[in-house]
Amino acid sequence: MASTTTQFPVVLIHGVFGYGKTRPLWNSWSPYWPETALRTLNNNHVIVDVGALSSDHDRACEAFYQLYGGRVDYGEQHSHDAGHNRYGAIFEEAAHPDWSASNPVHLVGHSFGATTALELYQLLCKDFFGVGSDHRWVVSLVSIAGPLTGTTLTHLFGLHEMRMVPYSLGHFIGAALGVWFKLHSDWPVLRRFFDFRMPQWECVTSFRELLSAHGRINSSMDLAVFDIIPHERMRRNARLRHMDKLFLVSVATSNHVEIPKTELGHSVMCAGLALGTAVAFFSGFLALATAMTMATLLMLHGLRRRVGALDYAVIPSLYALLLIMRRHVRGLHMIFDGKNLRYLVGLLASEDNLDSDDSTFEEHEGEINPMNPVNASKLRRGKWYVHRVRKNHMAGTHFDSDSPALFRRLFELMSGHFEAAETLHTAAGA
Repeated sequence: MASTTTQFPVVLIHGVFGYGKTRPLWNSWSPYWPETALRTLNNNHVIVDVGALSSDHDRACEAFYQLYGGRVDYGEQHSHDAGHNRYGAIFEEAAHPDWSASNPVHLVGHSFGATTALELYQLLCKDFFGVGSDHRWVVSLVSIAGPLTGTTLTHLFGLHEMRMVPYSLGHFIGAALGVWFKLHSDWPVLRRFFDFRMPQWECVTSFRELLSAHGRINSSMDLAVFDIIPHERMRRNARLRHMDKLFLVSVATSNHVEIPKTELGHSVMCAGLALGTAVAFFSGFLALATAMTMATLLMLHGLRRRVGALDYAVIPSLYALLLIMRRHVRGLHMIFDGKNLRYLVGLLASEDNLDSDDSTFEEHEGEINPMNPVNASKLRRGKWYVHRVRKNHMAGTHFDSDSPALFRRLFELMSGHFEAAETLHTAAGA
């Protein structure tokens, strides 16, 4: 069996509203990544914490400085154009202090973390951080359920023509989140409940500006939601460079669901018992009410264990959102012409696709599954290889019961093929 321990660190980048090592609810919430399995399979990994709603650029800068060390610098020109602070958090202890062309990393992004990984690679290629970086600093890039060509979810939330429509769903959500951002900026103790990790926007201090659709934050295009508008993603993808230097893998999800019938049945029974207990109590049958209370508590204990063991990557947790999206995008022919419709991807699509000037995508028919060991020798740089899973958008996270097996195969691929090929490539270049 191939080793799952990689020579080079694997960097894991979470998606929108995600988190890394620091969890919400005073660190008591479930981890984002399958941390126990990751430590067992390959302890040579780094989990980064980046902005919950920040743009790809800002999140990529934060990921870089967590690995390299130093104070986050979003760039003078970028910060001026975006209208936010130039500097962010300080990372005195680098997670990968020896990062260089001879000691590169593997980038793994889930959901929006995948496009953040792409942005980080692009910044490294042009040495944005002024440390002498280039394409050799990254060996491979893995997208798990990544909106590599955007998502129509942005239109559902009221983002059109790269602006937020006033009083749209997105505006109301943004205003509500803005209030929380203001509160936890003024009272840092609230960060332990949920931290947006967006210090660059702490220059916005008034509630009026936070609530307005035309305020600096809501009107700024330097946010995650604007980076995944399909047209914007296509524009960015057309400018990607040096993609032919990377090994590229896309883990594509589907709309497959499995109804947890047993758990639903137990929930109905618990509700019935609770109702019966209340009726018995108010009717004066205290002995019966006590017995039914005990039965309810026992059933709730069993239900809690079963719910905790559920595979949330197959239950219809996002089903209501999918139904709304399907209804919303019936008129897509008015948004995309025939040539550009192939770029449509996101929660509705079953495959993640990405075209650039120097990378190509394996077509569904006859495509090569990168997770199959017999295909390892066929994998080439600059080509997106797809591994399809019957999971929803939570694939690859702590909430996916099959994520340990997924990461086992990914680590085996990285250590057994990508790094071996990188060593040969480096030796040939020398």
